Amino acid sequence: RSFDPQKGDFHQMKTFEGIVLIVDFDGTLAYRGVIPEANCEAIRYFQENGGLFTLASGRNPGWIAKHRDSVFPNTWVSLINGAVLIDPEEKEIAFSMTSGRELLEMATRIFEECPMLQQAQHDLVTGYIRQMPGEVLSEDVLNTPIYKSLYVVPAEYSDEYTARIKEIAGDEYIVMCSWVNGIEIQKKGTGKGDSVRRLKELLGDRAKLVVGVGNYENDMDLIQAADIGYAVDNAPDWLKAVADRVTVDCSEGAIAAIIAELEREDPLGVGKAN
Repeated sequence: RSFDPQKGDFHQMKTFEGIVLIVDFDGTLAYRGVIPEANCEAIRYFQENGGLFTLASGRNPGWIAKHRDSVFPNTWVSLINGAVLIDPEEKEIAFSMTSGRELLEMATRIFEECPMLQQAQHDLVTGYIRQMPGEVLSEDVLNTPIYKSLYVVPAEYSDEYTARIKEIAGDEYIVMCSWVNGIEIQKKGTGKGDSVRRLKELLGDRAKLVVGVGNYENDMDLIQAADIGYAVDNAPDWLKAVADRVTVDCSEGAIAAIIAELEREDPLGVGKAN
């Protein structure tokens, strides 16, 4: 039991009260686009017992509702790799940062210096602008605010082109792979790790412990910014090396395994407080 100054009395703390679980979607929560039922059941149990569950994804707003019947966040959601922080109902935006035309103008040079790139997708708040190699964007398009650019690359060129694009982008941008065929660029200060810091500010004492889970390079700062950072077992070895912990493969219900581990460990001492 703990004293609640707002209620003026003692209240019974719930098992996961004070814990925020922020999870990447593809390859972490979901396996080949499908969320294992074990994860769905565990997340509902986590939320019913005081936990705050949310997502950190490269996807755009409008996507959250597609999974409403299986899992639904109960706090702010990090989308477009952290460039947008939005409420689960997608009615209120806590944070949003776009890039100006310089990110779109950069595409011409990137295509020239990385000739095996297959296409680019420049993210809007909903949807994206597709650009093919050799395509010149109109002046109207160049003046469109975008959140990030995704370049699709054959796997054998992924490392080489990621390094080259980092040189082209310079210090104002972060460049990372969301999977082996996807190289993404966006403004510094808009990563998933930045979302962790913003969540802590927004939630205050409701976020005593933030647990972050991911599977690839665009999850690295999420894992590092969390109080406990997990990599799933299907993640590359270099990501596992920076994580605090490694859990099971995403196909085996990784999030359910983490929730069970948190319940056993009781990291905030809720069981003792009660």
